[in-house]
This record gives sequence, C-alpha cells and structure tokens, in this order.
Amino acid sequence: MTTTRSTTLERPSEHRPEQQPPRGLRFALDPRRGVRLGPVAVPLRPRAVLVTAVMVPALLALCAVGVFTGSVHLPADRVLAALSGSGSQLENLVVLDHRFSRAVAAVLVGCALGCAGALTQSVTRNPIASPDILGVASGAGFFAVLLVTQPSIASHTGENAATELLAPVAVLGGIVTTAVILALAWRGGFDGLRLILVGLSVNAIALAGTSWLLTRAELEDAQIATRWLTGSLEGVRMPDVTALTPVVLCGLVLCAALARDLGALRLGRDVAPGLGTRPGRTEALALLLAVVLVSGATAVAGPIAFVAFVAPQVAMRLFGTPGPPPLAAGLTGALLVLAADMTAQRLPAELPVGVPTAVLGAPYLLYLLNHHRRRTSV
Repeated sequence: MTTTRSTTLERPSEHRPEQQPPRGLRFALDPRRGVRLGPVAVPLRPRAVLVTAVMVPALLALCAVGVFTGSVHLPADRVLAALSGSGSQLENLVVLDHRFSRAVAAVLVGCALGCAGALTQSVTRNPIASPDILGVASGAGFFAVLLVTQPSIASHTGENAATELLAPVAVLGGIVTTAVILALAWRGGFDGLRLILVGLSVNAIALAGTSWLLTRAELEDAQIATRWLTGSLEGVRMPDVTALTPVVLCGLVLCAALARDLGALRLGRDVAPGLGTRPGRTEALALLLAVVLVSGATAVAGPIAFVAFVAPQVAMRLFGTPGPPPLAAGLTGALLVLAADMTAQRLPAELPVGVPTAVLGAPYLLYLLNHHRRRTSV
C-alpha cells in the first residue's frame, strides 16, 4: 500500500504594516482600557469610579461648609459677593483671606502628603515608610525651627525675615535631609528595610535637634515654633496657596506618568526590568517627587503627622488596588486634612490640624504593626 502525502503550499503571509498613530498628544476614552492622554494611561475600574464619585462631592461639600460658616456670621449672599469680588473689605478679609484660603490650603496640603506617602511606600514596598516616619518632615521642621529660634540668622533682611524665609528654608531642609538619608542608604540601589532604618535614625536626630533648639529659644519664639511644628493652617493666606498650587498640580501629573513604572516596581526590582521599567530611575524620580511635595506642604502648614502614612493605606483599601495609588491617596489625604481642620476649628478650644490627624493616625499605626506581626507569626 502506498501512501500519498498531499503537500499544501502555504502562501507567505502578507505583511501589513501596522497603522502608526498620529504624532502628538491624543486623548482616548475606552471603558475597558481607561483614559489615555499621550503616554499617560489611567485604567478605569468600577470600584474606583464609584469611590471617586462619592469622595469628590464630599470634598466639595466640606469646602462649601468651610467657606460659608465660621466664627463670624455672614449671610450666604454676602459670602457669594465676596467670592465674586464685590464684597466689602471686611467680607473679603473673612471669606477670601481666611476661610477660602484655609480650605484650599487644606486640600492642597492633604493631596501633597497623600501622594508623597504613596510614592515612598511604593518604592520601599513597606506600608510604614511615609515621609514623616522617614525623617523628611522632621528635617524640614528642624531647619524651620532653627530659623525661627535664631532670628540673628536672617536679621539683615528685615523685621519679618523669619516669616518670609520660613517656606524656602523648610523646603531646603527637606531636600538636605533626604539627600543625607539616600546617601546613607544607597548600596547600588534602595533596599526598603535599610531605607526605613536610616530614615528612622535621621528622624530621631532631627527631633532631638529640634528639642534642643526649643529649650534654648526665647519663650515667644518657642511658642511660635511649637505651634508650627504641631501642624497648623491658621496662618495660611492666599500667597501661600498661590505658591503651593503649581507644585501640587505638577506633582499630580508626574504621579500619573509614574503610575505604570510604580506598578512594575511593586513586583520587585528583578521583575521590573522585564516589564520595561528601570528600577533605579523610577525610585530616584519617585523619591525626589515625594520630597518636593512633602517639603512644600510642610513649608505651608508645618509637619502634619500621619497623613502621609494613613492616606495611602486607606486609599488602597477603598479603591481595591494592589499597592498604594498616588492619585487616590492624594484625594484621600485632601479629604482627611480638610475634615480634620474643620473639626479642629469647631472644638470648644481650637486646636492645630496636626492634633486630630495624630489622634487618628497613631492608633492606625499600632493596628497595622499588630496586624503585620500576626501575619508574619503564622
């Protein structure tokens, strides 16, 4: 028996060149893939959309309550007149320079701290690695207290030199402190545990230096520095809001651009290169952005405790993401700081905003440490 084998001639597949998208920024909205603007893509998840749809109106409602209510009673029509620029001098002072600027500053500061905390926790892959725990905020506070308690440093620039130089000195302090932490923690890369241990050591040194400065300062200067160190939005005015706004907006854009690389970095430094991410560059950019955000927020409101630590963890659980999401953490931090500041204003004795955030954040830190201990002991 002979077997006949049929030979099939395969035609070479026609090469069809892929259609190249036109150059320039393109905006695309796909319910399955999300929103894309040029190289930046933000996935849309039903849970994230639902939580955002609840949090954004809540944030706007709190802002409205903060602007329309206060210790000085003003009718709603006079508040609207002040917002439109047709109010009296007193109304503009109360509504614009006090209430509106304070509410917007709370949103900006909380957003900056939330984004910064998500960036540091993503880089170190550790839920307790926030800028205030790593010592960035403490370093900025040390430099600011040094300026406040030593007026002779800036006496040649004028009577109010300490107040005018407080913001740039705090930013400089945060940058210098971060440079010291990174220099001590760098060993061909950033190890999460080593970075946390070095940060805790620098944090302790900065706090000890701040305490030493306060013990040697004049009573009036020590009171000003102590209130600023607690974290307060009482003295925030429109120039502070104007200076912080572009920093936060640019930070949000950069966080969206780094979202993909941060997601790959959470899988490990060995896996990230296979996904087209350079770990060293991503870590350096994320940490630099976190330092700028937290230093700008600290310069305006002082070191507000636990916001950068709590906001990313709460956002991760609310939005159901595998890691701390920077943009969602910024929204959560804004809502947290605004709610804490409004609560502090309406207590029988007004408190700085850092007190309610510490009351909420400290028990959550203990809970997280206890939960981690139980999980590792099983």
